[in-house]
Parts: sequence; structure tokens; C-alpha cells
Amino acid sequence: MRPALSVPLLAASLLAACSSSSSVGDAEVVRYLRAQPPDRRAALVADAEQRTRATDVITRGGQPLTLVGPTLDVGAPAPDVTLVDSQLAPWRLADQRGKVVVLSVVPSIDTRVCESQTHHVSDAIAQLPPGTVVVTVSRDLPFAQQRFAEEAHTQTVMASDAKGREFGRRFGLEVDESGLLARSTWVIDKAGTIAYRELVADQTTEPAYPPLIAAAQAAAAK
Repeated sequence: MRPALSVPLLAASLLAACSSSSSVGDAEVVRYLRAQPPDRRAALVADAEQRTRATDVITRGGQPLTLVGPTLDVGAPAPDVTLVDSQLAPWRLADQRGKVVVLSVVPSIDTRVCESQTHHVSDAIAQLPPGTVVVTVSRDLPFAQQRFAEEAHTQTVMASDAKGREFGRRFGLEVDESGLLARSTWVIDKAGTIAYRELVADQTTEPAYPPLIAAAQAAAAK
């Protein structure tokens, strides 16, 4: 009988099994995972992806929400993530290198607070340095985002995390209770480094716009 896989070895093997390559070892990992109860299987996957769970960062109406993923601080490199734009084309954050990027993240554009946030950020574009890329990110479908942009006459790029869900998981913005993204704003500088972030503590309220604008202006001046 083979010895049981250690947790670090299992995590490494699990990541390999999820890649395009395959091997006998990968097949063993898949069989092992399928034999586990759902909660144990989810925990093993989270360990392999180095996903953390935080319940002391954001709330909704006074109730704690669970953020799943890494904590990204100012000064950290922004993850190279791919979203989908309103034309169903890939939109990669890494392709914006050399530009200042403002990310306005909302749970759903079809809610009052998210609509207001998107309008405020769109209106703030006039105060941002020329060439700043301003993106609204949510897990709404691209079709819904495009409809909203046309009806509301917003100027931000609309990008969806509905398909791959990579953005939420790598930025640590996935809300476990809803599967949506946590309301937040970000500034990524020309080098691809996080220059500013606000994870809105009470998700029923809007972010602070003057610090976001100031951070984008400072990042452009570097």
C-alpha cells in the first residue's frame, strides 16, 4: 500500500493535476479528491491555491462577510488577470503596463449602490490624468454590462469576471456567501504595482472618491 500523501505534496500534486499536463501521480490525486467529503475536498483545493478566508474585513448591514483569497497590500505587484470585455474579448491587466489603471469593483451593476459608484467613477474621469484606464469590474455577464453602459452613458471600460472568476480569486475579492466581488477601488501604477486600494468596510456604502482620484494623480506623476 502506498503511503498517504502529505498535505504539501498533495497540494503540489493537485496544482499539477489542474494544469494541462497529466501523469499517473495526477490521476491518484484526482481519485483521492473524489473520495473525500465535499467540505474536505474544498479545503484541500483552497490549501493548494493558498486561498485564505477572512471574516473581519467587510460586512453587509452589520453582518460579517467572508473574503476568499490572498490579502493584497499597497506596494504588492498586481496579479496578471484576464477579464472579458463587452465584446467578449479578453482584457488583460498585464497589457495595460505603462499606464495608470483605476479599478472600480462592484458586486452587481443592477443595484442602486453599484450604479451610483459606477456613475461617480465615470464622472471622475475628467479629473484623472490623460491616458488613465478606468475599468468597472463585476461578475455580471458582459451583455448586462454593455446594456448598462449604453443606458447610463458611462465612460468606464466594462469588464466581467463571470466566466473565469480569476480576478476575484487572485485579488482576494470573492465573497463566499454570494460568489460576487467585494466592493472596492484600486489604483495600479505604470509598473503594475498596487498604489492604492480601498476595500469598502460596509458593502452597502460607496467608496471614498477623493482619495482614489488623488492616488491616480500621484501614480501618474511618478
